[in-house]
Amino acid sequence: MTNNRQEDQFLDILEKNIGIILKIARAYSKTVRDKEDLINDITLELWKSFGRFKGDSKISTWIYRVALNTSMNSRRKREKDKLFYLDDLKQFESQSWIIEQPNSSHSEILYQCIDELNQLNKAIILLYLDGNSHDEISDITGISKTNVGTRIGRIKEQIKNLAITKT
Repeated sequence: MTNNRQEDQFLDILEKNIGIILKIARAYSKTVRDKEDLINDITLELWKSFGRFKGDSKISTWIYRVALNTSMNSRRKREKDKLFYLDDLKQFESQSWIIEQPNSSHSEILYQCIDELNQLNKAIILLYLDGNSHDEISDITGISKTNVGTRIGRIKEQIKNLAITKT
């Protein structure tokens, strides 16, 4: 595959699946700067692994795997480094699709609750909310289909209890 053709194909896939990246970045980032950085990191990791993608799974499964692994690694690194940015204190201009805020206070509460979950449970519930089947979630996370179902039930209960404290 020629370089330009590969780039065009990658950009087309990225454009069609940007929603996955934005949802994951929103869930794994607290500040606008972190969200922007994470979107860039995910995109870079997708590009680096694009040549190795053989089509053994759906494109969205591959994107979820890369995005979730990148997000989890990034969060661990950020927590370890505990970097502070002056820009985080200021209101600064950014692309509207990066700083999009949900219209509903219910949606905001849901994301606050999801933020309090551990890394794996956060990944599972994001995949579930995005309409992925238990089989797809199992493929992406590497845990059994039965375990996915059990965890989703427990996560829903945990979110319900967290939401009660936030309202």
